[in-house]
Order: sequence, then structure tokens, then C-alpha cells
Amino acid sequence: MEITITIPEVLASQAQANGLPAEAYVERLLGKIADASLARSRNHEALRNELQADWEHYQTSGLHLDGDEVDAWFAELEAGKDAKLPALHI
Repeated sequence: MEITITIPEVLASQAQANGLPAEAYVERLLGKIADASLARSRNHEALRNELQADWEHYQTSGLHLDGDEVDAWFAELEAGKDAKLPALHI
């Protein structure tokens, strides 16, 4: 399969469909990409911080769930049940 349309042609077409000059359309796209990248970075950092806090909690308390308990809990959730997280234990 041969692609005959170029990226500049696609951008020009989409810009026109959105009632914008091509440069403004590209700026809007770049802004969306930058926003998405920043959000992904923030989410990654928040997850890393949460995981670090959870690991530190486990190290000090020893409280945990084993794999079978988590699998059973997930199975209930997947079955549509309003399953509560099992109690942590040592």
C-alpha cells in the first residue's frame, strides 16, 4: 500500500476543517502533546510516591496480602461484586 498524502497536507486539511491557520493548528496540537506529557509525568511521580510509601509501610508493619488473597479479591470484583479489600495481616 502506498501512502500518497503528506503530513503537511494532513495538517493543512485538519487545520482548515477546524477553521484555523495551519500554524495555529500545529501550535494547538503541540500544546495538547505538552499537556499530556506533563500529566503523564505527574501521574508517574504520584504513583512512584504512593508505591514508596506503601513499601515503607510494609517494611515497618509487615502487613500484607498474599497472591491468592489478591486473586480471590480480583475475581470477586470481576464478577461484579462489591468486594472489600481483605484485611491485611502479618
